Amino acid sequence: MRATLIAIGPRGDIQPMIALGAGLRAAGLDVRCATHEDFADLARAHGLDVALVQGRADRFFGGAAGIAVRERLADARTFRRFFDDYLSLFYAKLLDEITGACADADLLVCWPWMRFAPSLADRFGVPVVIACPYPPMHLPTSAFPNPFLGVPDPGVPARRTWRHALPVLQAGEAALDRWRRAQGLPSIGWRADVRRLRRLPHLLGFSPAVLPRPIDWPDNVTVTGFWFLDERADYAPPEALRAFLEEGAPPVAIGFSSQLARDSAALQEVVDEGVARAGVRAVLLTGFSGLAGASPGGRVFPIASVPHDWLYPRVAAVAHHGGSGSTGAALRAGVPNFAVPFGYDQPLWGHRLQALGVGPAPIPVAALTAERLAEALTTLTTDPAMRARAAQVGAVVRAEDGVGDAVRALLRMVEG
Repeated sequence: MRATLIAIGPRGDIQPMIALGAGLRAAGLDVRCATHEDFADLARAHGLDVALVQGRADRFFGGAAGIAVRERLADARTFRRFFDDYLSLFYAKLLDEITGACADADLLVCWPWMRFAPSLADRFGVPVVIACPYPPMHLPTSAFPNPFLGVPDPGVPARRTWRHALPVLQAGEAALDRWRRAQGLPSIGWRADVRRLRRLPHLLGFSPAVLPRPIDWPDNVTVTGFWFLDERADYAPPEALRAFLEEGAPPVAIGFSSQLARDSAALQEVVDEGVARAGVRAVLLTGFSGLAGASPGGRVFPIASVPHDWLYPRVAAVAHHGGSGSTGAALRAGVPNFAVPFGYDQPLWGHRLQALGVGPAPIPVAALTAERLAEALTTLTTDPAMRARAAQVGAVVRAEDGVGDAVRALLRMVEG
């Protein structure tokens, strides 16, 4: 069986999909990964063929466009106008590239955004499965508010907040309709398309012990556990990093992955002062954030990236942006952690960490101060009950087989 896996977006979206693809390959499938150039080597390193699609995630999410998408997503109508005005040409080209990547596939595993999955099912007549590491915007629930739309009004029922996502689901409708006509397919309204999208099989790569599966989701939605892509077996850390870790008490890890701050210099000052006030040492994962940190040998050790599965078990605590992947990695390591959400689904995971008792309340990046960061870091590194609870949750997450369960569920979906 030949499968095409469509993995588009920042690393937090793509790395779990590559893990799923590697699991499918281990189960005997030929897997092609349609992804951006900056993730091609990672996909190939795990045995996947690659079909390149336009754009580089580092350039997009590490620049003004990435900030614009993130901030406009909190207002669905504004996002739709922004998408149709500035991103529709990108989307049209992306549809053509995805079409080529799917041409000879027997199975399509699709990223959920921009609702092209039902149209690919129409075009190729093969099974299509939605896969992602977070609750997608088209699956409403009463269990929690829509995390993609900013801070919800506490007086609004959770399920009603998902209605506000409808303009986002309409974005790109004209480009998708043109693609359908070019493929000889009839036009279809977005409402009917969303209903078809919801009926497709779904695989969601997060732990039900961290975010329980809502009982009002349909039976075609399977929650499997996190999809981890381990890299530590081949990772050789820089000697300076190894020395920093060994020269004193375990540091904290601070990093916001692909999330770019509007004012990176101001965020850097907050991080530096917060670390100093808390009296801790820190490994600063600079990512796309524009952070630089102090020189090695001081209180802060800056480095662009380190595999989470190698670093997190070696630190005392983690402060991250609250993405699903970073959340899962910190939980699996069994260390206290908390979130500084920038947007997207990050507030959801930040609040789940608090509810699980493994970290303090999330602090949105716009509200982050040195005082608040220092207080959170102090709590993370001194609260014995929090550390014990993090160890308990870590044992549960490590016992799960997210990729294996996802592969078995997917094969049942296809064969059934």
